[in-house]
Amino acid sequence: MCFSFSKASPLLLYANRRDLRLVDAADVTENATIVVGGLEDAAALDFVFIHGLIYWSDVSEEAIKRTEFNQSGSVQNIVISGLLSPDGLACDWLGEKLYWTDSETNRIEVSNLDGSLRKVLFWQELDQPRAIALDPARGFMYWTDWGEMPKIERAGMDGSSRSVIINADIYWPNGLTLDYEEQKLYWADGNTLDLVFISGSGVVIWGGFLSTLPLSWTDHYLLGWFSIGYPSLLG
Repeated sequence: MCFSFSKASPLLLYANRRDLRLVDAADVTENATIVVGGLEDAAALDFVFIHGLIYWSDVSEEAIKRTEFNQSGSVQNIVISGLLSPDGLACDWLGEKLYWTDSETNRIEVSNLDGSLRKVLFWQELDQPRAIALDPARGFMYWTDWGEMPKIERAGMDGSSRSVIINADIYWPNGLTLDYEEQKLYWADGNTLDLVFISGSGVVIWGGFLSTLPLSWTDHYLLGWFSIGYPSLLG
């Protein structure tokens, strides 16, 4: 997750399983700041900039938690029941909702940012849902499924109009993110990085991998953060 408080270089927020860290995205050779440490198995994270809140899921503790940017060490439990492996998480900063996937319960759920008014959006025809990304301005949500029939799906953020948008030449779709301005959907698939262009209605109009802009990703086995368009690597 990348964001900027001012005209200064953007900051990169990431989970390192045991902690959440913050680093200058323009100079990752600098030491990262630990925002929250001593975690069990932090998997996914997101933030709500306007409220200064960071959310993350912990698959070992089977919980979703949050903290504030300026109150390091102060951790709140948001969802602590009915979870088994909450691998994906995304915040709707416009509607102030929290979305997550669970690859063990095979559900996609939503709640308020404080965990109240929890609702199951999808529980059928899911087989290990993983990453999730939101487009609040257009009202769409996207998620990967790396079960026996790997795919990427799209639906309205209210759970309507669900459809499969990619189910060919896809094998182990994991990380997922959106370029809102260019309307590009990026994902990591095993040992490849891919993207598709999507129209305003969410329809895929081209597939492949092409990027003229800086792009970054992590590698679980090489234990590093890699990028195209930047000279640095974070180990």
